[in-house]
Amino acid sequence: MYSSSVMRPTREVIKETIITFLRNEAQVFIDDIDDHAPLSQYGIDSLGIASIHCELEQATQKRVNPEVVYELETIAELAEYFDSLPAGNHAPKRPDAAAAMNRCSAELEPPRPKPGRDQLLAPYRLLNGRVQALKNENKYFFEPVMSEHDGAWVVADGRRMLMMSSYEYLGLLGHPHLKQAAVAAVEKFGVGHHGVRLLAGTTTLHRELERRLAGWMRSEAAIVYSSGFMTNLATISALVDCNCCVIGDQWNHASIVDGCRASGAEFLVFDHNDMTSLRSKLAEANGRRTLVVVDGVFSMDGDIINLPDVVELCRQHHALLMVDEAHSLGVLGRTGRGIQEHFGLPDDAIDFKMGTLSKALASCGGFVAARDELIMFLKHHARGYIFSGAVPVAPTAAAIAALEVIESEPQLVTTLRANREYYVEGLRRAGFDTGATETAIVPVMTRNEAVTLEMTRLCRAEGLFVVPVAFPAVPLNAPRLRTCVSALHTRSDLDFALRVLAQAGRQTGLIAS
Repeated sequence: MYSSSVMRPTREVIKETIITFLRNEAQVFIDDIDDHAPLSQYGIDSLGIASIHCELEQATQKRVNPEVVYELETIAELAEYFDSLPAGNHAPKRPDAAAAMNRCSAELEPPRPKPGRDQLLAPYRLLNGRVQALKNENKYFFEPVMSEHDGAWVVADGRRMLMMSSYEYLGLLGHPHLKQAAVAAVEKFGVGHHGVRLLAGTTTLHRELERRLAGWMRSEAAIVYSSGFMTNLATISALVDCNCCVIGDQWNHASIVDGCRASGAEFLVFDHNDMTSLRSKLAEANGRRTLVVVDGVFSMDGDIINLPDVVELCRQHHALLMVDEAHSLGVLGRTGRGIQEHFGLPDDAIDFKMGTLSKALASCGGFVAARDELIMFLKHHARGYIFSGAVPVAPTAAAIAALEVIESEPQLVTTLRANREYYVEGLRRAGFDTGATETAIVPVMTRNEAVTLEMTRLCRAEGLFVVPVAFPAVPLNAPRLRTCVSALHTRSDLDFALRVLAQAGRQTGLIAS
């Protein structure tokens, strides 16, 4: 197949682009590259491939997904991917004369044959290649199967390990009060529901949970969705439309990003936690109805949004504000009520207070707390609420019970905070880089993906459950182990974790011996 823009084989175009990149950026002077050899042997890793995707787009006149390019390791794989893209796929603009020549060239090409079934499935097989390679090399550490849960310890893939990657910040997953509440709910209502909330899916438990969440968040009312992801997707896409502007932090969670894109509003992104950048984006909104959406605690770095300044800027520019408190509820604030309590802000500082039931509350689902008129609007316009089944009664009752436990056992929040300080100090004393963390999410920064995977293997072999995180979940140059502290962890548990991490860090050369 030939590129319609240059009428040269795609492999040849890609090869020439990469050779030029090596010459200009790495001072490597070669005349040829084996089409099937891993580009890593020429000094180009996944980061390098992703960094030159713009050059590849310009050379082929095709727009690509950099997350897909990141997965590909050889010129042959790159060429196969580029050839699968349609000609003129939102290619960069070119002068009219050149564009006219391209149209003429395209008209001279014979019509493409209709793809067979194997060709239709080929893109999926191609993108499975990297996952399969990791599995073949025993470096695939995702979707582990849990078979037992005992406090801070689990049995994962048949091995007993200390859990250092769980969202159950307050250790409520096995709390007897939550389990009793869930069982009682099933005995009364059954295991499922009768449908969507607006039609036949609402029970007294759903109403009670929404009432309690509203009170806990110091709001007038609340709406509960079937998942945290759906909460952001459905709420944002209902609040703004093509006549509006939506603004988000650079490192917002994927569910926020997808909600912003689905809304049809102009989507502007400000530099991470940079108030000057946010002010600039608010000015770009130019008087349109605008929604600013930020994470309270960022899920991969564990740092906290500068909420007081965000609130002030939103007020100055007459913008609505939505804050995702998935990782701040139960973690921030004297009593664990989240970022608003943490900063001592008034009740109406945040217009839409989003949270999940699956983190500190040890259940499942998501919610938004706000003024009564705004919740009424969402219940009748948020498609993810209107057309999704109700949260089953067992997790609904468990979430109510979790709120009761947090209020009756305030020492859980205090213990979590003390554990976090002890753990972070131990990591830093050992020589690890913990990034910008300020909360129970504690990244252990690694230099590259290979070190990340090896650190994961070494830790799990010693009975410490950690998870590797790399692009696209985090920036290309910032892979890490994402660890989380719980109120369940004892000092003995944390000492064990620190010892295993330090040993793995020395073995991989991440920290000094």
